[in-house]
Amino acid sequence: MFDPRARRPIAVQFPACGVFVLESHHARGFRMEPARHPFMKIVQPFSGAGWLVRGGARVPLRGGGVVLVPAGERHHIEDDGLRPLSLYALCLAPRSFSSLPTSLARFRHFPAPAWNGELRGIVRHLLHEQTLARVGAELLITGFAWQALGLVARAAAGRAPEPRHAAADQPARARVAAYAAELARRFYDRQSVDSAAATLGLSRRHFTQLFREATGESWLAVIQRHRLEHAKRLLRETNRSVTSIAYECGFDEITTFYRAFKAAERTSPLAWRNAAAARTRS
Repeated sequence: MFDPRARRPIAVQFPACGVFVLESHHARGFRMEPARHPFMKIVQPFSGAGWLVRGGARVPLRGGGVVLVPAGERHHIEDDGLRPLSLYALCLAPRSFSSLPTSLARFRHFPAPAWNGELRGIVRHLLHEQTLARVGAELLITGFAWQALGLVARAAAGRAPEPRHAAADQPARARVAAYAAELARRFYDRQSVDSAAATLGLSRRHFTQLFREATGESWLAVIQRHRLEHAKRLLRETNRSVTSIAYECGFDEITTFYRAFKAAERTSPLAWRNAAAARTRS
């Protein structure tokens, strides 16, 4: 499932909940034969470039875009040869998602939707639960999949999803404390101090002051600690590539991940993994 450089499409293996997120970092020479899948998929490229080819039409695949491929749609993916694609595909079995609006029954291409960042967050939630497979994971995975479908359905119907805001009547200190507690589960979301403050309806200065009161640390220190602890767990317990781990933990740039990891651990992620493996064998 987590082959760091794929030369052909990854086989989809649905669990009982009927939701599967596949991660594919294409190698040069990646090849996909035209196929019809018996399931729907939402494709989200995040780097590289290529095309999704259907019925002779070539739909561009670029970072920031989203494509909905309905079940039974004959298609294949081509890379441009210079910048192999890296993408995620949310695959949904018909048995689990039979009651869908007609807007999701057709092929859809959203070149640069405003809600792409929110979908990226949902994909990270899905990856997080799928990877750890804890009690209740399939229930959460199903819920996140419906959220993703909701975003696409609204966009397909011409209604942009509205941003979520904190309840204005909740005391600021309580809102910040709740947000800080939730970071342990939402650290991989794409976010900043300014966006967190805005979501809670606070100025940056007021937010950072209340956050430090609640945690004893700065916002950046807390979120980096959660991200790096999860990264170490994935380095230790999985064969995921360093690039994949960085993305799942919330780092949009691999160089940022390397700098943060080395500052905390005094070594690179790969060297840390090798040392952890050596300790396990001894």
